[in-house]
Amino acid sequence: MSIRTRLTLAMLIAGAMFSTACQPQVSVSRSSANLQEGLPLEPAAESLVPVKPSAIEGSKVFVKAQCIICHGTEGLGDGPSAANLTAEQKTLLHDLLGLIGIRLAPTQLPSRPANFHNAVAMRLNSPFSMYETVTRGRPHTGMPSFPRPKDYPRKGMPAGRPSYGARIFGVYLTDEERWHVIFHEFSFATTQAEVARGKQLYETKAIPVDFRGVRGTYTCADCHGTKGDGRGPRGVELSRSLWGWARGEGPGIFTDINLMAQRKSTELFQPIVDGGRVMPAYRGKLTEDEIWALVNYIWTFVYDYPWPK
Repeated sequence: MSIRTRLTLAMLIAGAMFSTACQPQVSVSRSSANLQEGLPLEPAAESLVPVKPSAIEGSKVFVKAQCIICHGTEGLGDGPSAANLTAEQKTLLHDLLGLIGIRLAPTQLPSRPANFHNAVAMRLNSPFSMYETVTRGRPHTGMPSFPRPKDYPRKGMPAGRPSYGARIFGVYLTDEERWHVIFHEFSFATTQAEVARGKQLYETKAIPVDFRGVRGTYTCADCHGTKGDGRGPRGVELSRSLWGWARGEGPGIFTDINLMAQRKSTELFQPIVDGGRVMPAYRGKLTEDEIWALVNYIWTFVYDYPWPK
């Protein structure tokens, strides 16, 4: 090895040692955190929903926004205008010709208003997707948009947020009103008897569990709590190992409006059937009708149901 190579290697080693010596040092012994107690949790996420939705208040908005004209007073999609409701149906050809200034009249096709009693359809909707529909309307249907006043400040002209379908000018809904009305619509998909049955199953139906070393007979409330907040007897124990439960949020915390607003009923049904990481499966232990009754009751933890529970 030449003298030049040796000098180069020596300089590199000396530089590495110097840079290592200059690294900042942390004294763990002087840390203010008590590692035995754990680190503080992050602040809770800001709520997507500005108010606890109320189906009772939503029924008033349902009238104010003239929803009954198309959807009917009972949400069956049989309002006085439903039979004659149409919507413009544009194709790619319409858009292409529009680029060169040729405007084709769109075809008018019948548009059927949603029937909120259709349990299958409602189970595939999340509250947030319904909120978006009320806010922006629905493309290629007669469903209008109901924006906030600041979204349409001058004679109904949009101020940035896109919308679809028709506009009922002069009718604006606040964020709170939109959340109220969609949960009013949501409540049509179940009945008072169904919710009462779900409550009885949730609080009193004790089912044998043998899952991941946990053995015993438990009700839903034993883990998830009678208020759906995960503060049941077993829920308190689970919160010591599940950071989400310690924060009062995440799967299994039915009062977490941010999570629940983005869930579909099918996404609540499936974990009950198949279980999860710490959730036992109840396939064969509960009938499908019993599980759907539970799901309908679980929703009432995030909104004020129109009938006494």
